[in-house]
Amino acid sequence: MSYLDIIEQHIAAFPEMPSLSQSLLGYLDDPDVDFIVIQDLVQYDPGLTANVLRLANSVYFGGAGTVGSLQQALVRLGTKRILELVLSLTVSPRLVPNLPGYGLQARELLRHSTWTGLAARELARLLSIPHEDTVFTVGLLHDLGVIVLDPFVQEARIDFNESFERGHGSFEAFEKEILGISHAEAGARILENWHLSPEIVAGARWHHEPDQATAFGEIINLVHLADMLSISQGVGTGIYGLAHEVFSESVRAVGLRKKHLEYTASKTLDRMRELDAIFS
Repeated sequence: MSYLDIIEQHIAAFPEMPSLSQSLLGYLDDPDVDFIVIQDLVQYDPGLTANVLRLANSVYFGGAGTVGSLQQALVRLGTKRILELVLSLTVSPRLVPNLPGYGLQARELLRHSTWTGLAARELARLLSIPHEDTVFTVGLLHDLGVIVLDPFVQEARIDFNESFERGHGSFEAFEKEILGISHAEAGARILENWHLSPEIVAGARWHHEPDQATAFGEIINLVHLADMLSISQGVGTGIYGLAHEVFSESVRAVGLRKKHLEYTASKTLDRMRELDAIFS
């Protein structure tokens, strides 16, 4: 049986997306979603409620007094931040394992994925491109395929090292050559199995090859650039993290400037500090 045959089985057996996350995705792009809807989704999960209260009372949001109810926390944080937090927390258990094939320590993929989602959202805001919430979701989910492929990359480490020594081709090309599938393809297949929207699936599928996409170009370009920015900041590089190419056409397509990258990196670092208090 080939690597691809076994990987196909692992993709099919990948755990379902948490039901709360699926419910939240239905509200992410709804500008009229209100606190009552979010409160109804969160209030019956004690762990999520506790984490929302922790964030609302953290040094980043602490006001004149301590908030003691979920409703007060929602008012202090705002709907968008709550959605972001809850989606991150419900997805995070999938992203915490140690991944020796890619050289990622435990929780490193979670940090990289969250960083990419936050950076993609910030770039969208700075560049006045819609889909802020969609690009956050794609950023959070874009590397799920790494979890599936990791044991096979580890097993075929000699082949991967030899490919890198030859120095020709991208890491995704080596994955396809050696395993028969790239982590981006595997991740997109998982998201399809989760019945997520076409733009989320496409964002994951083409985040390393935006020039190959035929639709949803703005979303894919933003996630690609946020992913590369995360790697450039040393967040989730692993063994092969630097063996990726930044597509200059993506830079031109969204009108990206150096000042945007500097501001986004700084802003994302601040937001990660907020969430680190929760994830830790």
